[in-house]
Amino acid sequence: MNRQLYLKTVKGKGRGVFCNTDIAEGEVIESCPVVIIPAEEFSALSTTALMDYSFYFNKEDNTLSLAMGFGSIYNHMQYPNAVYLLDRENRQMIFTAHENIKAHTEICINYGGAYGIDYSKWFVDRDIIPFG
Repeated sequence: MNRQLYLKTVKGKGRGVFCNTDIAEGEVIESCPVVIIPAEEFSALSTTALMDYSFYFNKEDNTLSLAMGFGSIYNHMQYPNAVYLLDRENRQMIFTAHENIKAHTEICINYGGAYGIDYSKWFVDRDIIPFG
């Protein structure tokens, strides 16, 4: 699968992930291996910029993961055009189109992990004005 994903600067957001081709609803956009950050490194990581690019691997254990590929770069939208699933067994994140996505449209996910979740606290904690 070569979707030719690319980064583009999005006003007010920084970098965003786009694709050169149309993507049909339900299609896998990208499968990203993840690097697991153990609980004993959580505090150290939380003081760095990498914290803004990480996902919980296991919230109860306080372990984090960084998605390789474009996985940690997708921007947030409350009602996104893509969703993700953390496959803990295979240590990867799978990004899938939640709706048909036209070529050269920004691909966004919901940082709360589910479609429609209001995740504005994440932005408030970082003094960022959320878009979408």
